[in-house]
This record gives sequence, C-alpha cells and structure tokens, in this order.
Amino acid sequence: MGQPLLALALSGLGRDALKVGAGLLLAVLLALAFAISTFMTALTLLAPGQPISVASVDVVPPDQLAVMQSSAASCGLPWQALAGVAKVESDFGRNMATSSAGAIGYGQFLPSSWAAYGAGGDPYDYHDALPAMARYLCANGGPQNLPAALYAYNHANWYVNEVLAVAIRYGYVTPGARPAEAVELARAQIGRPYVWGGASLFGGFDCSGLVQWVYRQLGFGLPRTAQQQFDATLRVDQADLRPGDLVFFQSTYFSLDRITHVGIYVGGGRMINAPAEGDVVREMPVFSGYWLEHYAGGGRVRT
Repeated sequence: MGQPLLALALSGLGRDALKVGAGLLLAVLLALAFAISTFMTALTLLAPGQPISVASVDVVPPDQLAVMQSSAASCGLPWQALAGVAKVESDFGRNMATSSAGAIGYGQFLPSSWAAYGAGGDPYDYHDALPAMARYLCANGGPQNLPAALYAYNHANWYVNEVLAVAIRYGYVTPGARPAEAVELARAQIGRPYVWGGASLFGGFDCSGLVQWVYRQLGFGLPRTAQQQFDATLRVDQADLRPGDLVFFQSTYFSLDRITHVGIYVGGGRMINAPAEGDVVREMPVFSGYWLEHYAGGGRVRT
C-alpha cells in the first residue's frame, strides 16, 4: 500500500495535487491573517476621537544626542538648537553633499567658516561638526538670542523658522515661558505615538505622560497620573478655561481612580490629547461625543 502512494506522490498527478494543496493552505493562511488584521483595525477604530492620522517623528540618533548635549552645554545653548540645525542641514548626516554655495559636511559650513570654527577637525564627522556648530551659534549670541544666531548661520528667515520649528519638536521652549505656552509645546508633539506609561520625547506618551512632560519643560513639576494631576491643580469652570489649562475625564477605562484621562486645553473647545493605544498625539474637540460624556472638569497648574 505504501509503494503505490509513494509512486502517486512522485508522479506528475501527485505533484499537481501537492501544489493545489499548498495553494489552498496558503489561501487559508492569508484569509486568516486578513481576518486578524481587520479585527485589530476595528478595535483600533473604537478608540475615542477622530480618525487616526499617520505621522512620523524623527528620533535624534542617540550617539549624536550625547555630543549635542555636551557641545551645547559649553555656552548654555539648548541642545535642541543643534538638533534643529543638524536636521535641516544634513538630516543628521544622512545627506552631506556639497551645496550649490559650496557648504560642506554635517553642519554645511562654508570652508571659510569651518576654518574659523572647526578647530582643525573633520567637517563630515559629527564629533567635530557639532562642537563647531555650537561654537558658531554661541559666538553669534545663541544662548541670549537664538533666532539671531540662526540667522547668522544662514541668512534666511525661512531657515530660522524651520530650525526653530524642529527645535520645538524636540522640546525647546522660549525663555520665560508661561503655562499658556504649553499649547505650543504640546502641539509640537502632534503625531507622536501613544504609548501606555510613556512620558518621553523619544518613547511616546500616554495622556498624563504628555501633560507631565510638557509642564516639566516649562519648569513646573506635576505628578504622574491623571488623578494625581487633577488633585494637584486648581479647579476651573468650563466657561473660564484658558489655553494651557488641563481638561480631565472620568471612567474612560476601568480604574480605582475616578479621573482616568487628561488633555491640554488649546481654546475654542479643543484640546491636545494622547487618546488611546494605537493612536497618536493630536488635537480634537473636548465638548462633544465621547469626551463630553466623560468630562469631569478643568484644572489650572499652580504657578
């Protein structure tokens, strides 16, 4: 009995049958994968808020970040300024082609500028380029007037605005910032992924992690969870909410705490919010739909 079956398997008919069987198995596996994907998508769409927007956020390469921080500290320059210049000039060293103006290397220095600030180093090596960038910005008033220093680096207003926008994305805030400026800093994080327990610029945020991180940049310490932040802030009526205030929500998931969610109010009945697993930081209405049903009150950070 075994020999006839073996002969059939080795025959052309047997091989065709095996191909058909393999094809059917592949089809079943693909259908199963599609069903799982569809189910997970449906679960994602149940997350509160508007449709999920796709966004990507560049992460500063960790080895470069360390050099940025040490270089910037030499004169009190915010490291985010170096990150902004590095991103705009060469995409963190990914594009170091010589420009049409003859600028070279990681920081796109003109040869004459590199001779003055490069300290004899290699303009294509970020270990040498980042300190040179810091020296250039510091020599042009960077710690006191960053926009002017950036304008000296590249004489164009669009360049200054673009670098500052990237720097804000990485956590830079203007000196003397007030709680209302939390809106600007929070808005710069739009597109970062929701991560349960996240409170990190590069690791993602959950709702209270975003609030804590934003206010830490502004010099205000807030506790970690939404309930703790509710307890630590002054109560504010809905009609008196101002940009930078916090908006709190209750029973958005099972918890022993009443307050389970928080967003940063931006005015006009809207907030910046890290909504739920599978979503990203984004702006959305406060007083409609799901969020209105769970609204628990406003809070103002004690200054």
